[in-house]
Amino acid sequence: MLTLLAALALALTGAAAVLVYVSGAEERALAGKKAVAVLVAKKAVPAGTTGEQIRAGGLVEQVRMPAETVPADALGAVDAGLDALALTAGLQPRQLLLRGMFAAPERTTGGLPIPEGKMAVSVEMTAAADVSGYVRPDTQVVVFDTFNVLKGRTGVPSGDRLAEGHETNRATRVLLPRVQVLAVGPRRAAASAAEPADAAEQDPQQERTLLVTVAVNQDEAERLVHAAQTGTLYLGLLTDTADVGPGPGVDNHSLFR
Repeated sequence: MLTLLAALALALTGAAAVLVYVSGAEERALAGKKAVAVLVAKKAVPAGTTGEQIRAGGLVEQVRMPAETVPADALGAVDAGLDALALTAGLQPRQLLLRGMFAAPERTTGGLPIPEGKMAVSVEMTAAADVSGYVRPDTQVVVFDTFNVLKGRTGVPSGDRLAEGHETNRATRVLLPRVQVLAVGPRRAAASAAEPADAAEQDPQQERTLLVTVAVNQDEAERLVHAAQTGTLYLGLLTDTADVGPGPGVDNHSLFR
């Protein structure tokens, strides 16, 4: 019994010594340096975890580190401003928690990430209409609509797309000033019933088409789908500062005025 008590006492003494040593090591590492409090992950935290979940679940802990070794956006606390934001990538144990790791969460439907409050709509267009291939996922674009004008109704589509064979006036207007591209994919040109299935691919004169998927709200989706049925769509690649808005557009009569 005395031997067991002595062993327990020795173990406790050893544990205390380790804690004292670790504490001392931290103090020695910080000696003469400005220390800051930062958060590190207690365990692996998956992508998509919100700030509120991190704080409520106690998934991080605060440690002190030399200020000179800490990134500028390292967090010392998870404040309420991060509650609705989510990690864009998973955290590994003991990894620093940074402000730049958080972003607005996205819904994933069928494997396609869709911004909150939006829907994904795909439209078909010619390869020339996607800015020489520079329209890619996450880019911002303006959508133009070119259509035949209804006779006697300026700016009103006739509904026959770009049908030839009669005197007609065509117009082009901005349909959607700015939308986010979610995906771009090729679409094989359709072959007629009398042609083999791969005839369109073998014909160099056949115009290649693309399917472009964009994130839109309900009003934008309705207008985009309608325009795809009554006219021809064209894209313009935007910068963050590009200023594009709706307007009267141009037609055959005003093109060179």
